[in-house]
Amino acid sequence: MAEFLEPGQTITAALYVQTLHKFRRALRDKRPGRIIILYDNDRPHAARLTSGAIAKMGWKVLPHPYYSPDLAPSDYQLFGFVKDQLRGQRYETTEAIQKVVRHCLGMAGTEFYRRGIFKLPERWKKCVQRSGDYVKK
Repeated sequence: MAEFLEPGQTITAALYVQTLHKFRRALRDKRPGRIIILYDNDRPHAARLTSGAIAKMGWKVLPHPYYSPDLAPSDYQLFGFVKDQLRGQRYETTEAIQKVVRHCLGMAGTEFYRRGIFKLPERWKKCVQRSGDYVKK
């Protein structure tokens, strides 16, 4: 599932909650059972609207130490992969970039995403042990 904001658009708590609802619908058949969500402490994520929506969904939130962006699999795995695929290329339109990014996300494959998720518990543990300091690969 990939969504792109319009140029100049900012993520708000309301927009983030809409995305969470879409995510929930996508997960309904693929991942029944308990959901644990990890997100950083950015305003849309920490907003009452967001925490209320997550509580209504019955999801559990894994605590995220402040200033630790290296805990999200998107940060430590996915974005680097996509940047590597795009490096050295030039795109004339936003649509062209979005098409290539969607292609990259699709070609990564299930095992790629699985590895990223399974690295999370150890990275989270190291980060907590270091009182939130950066966790290197």
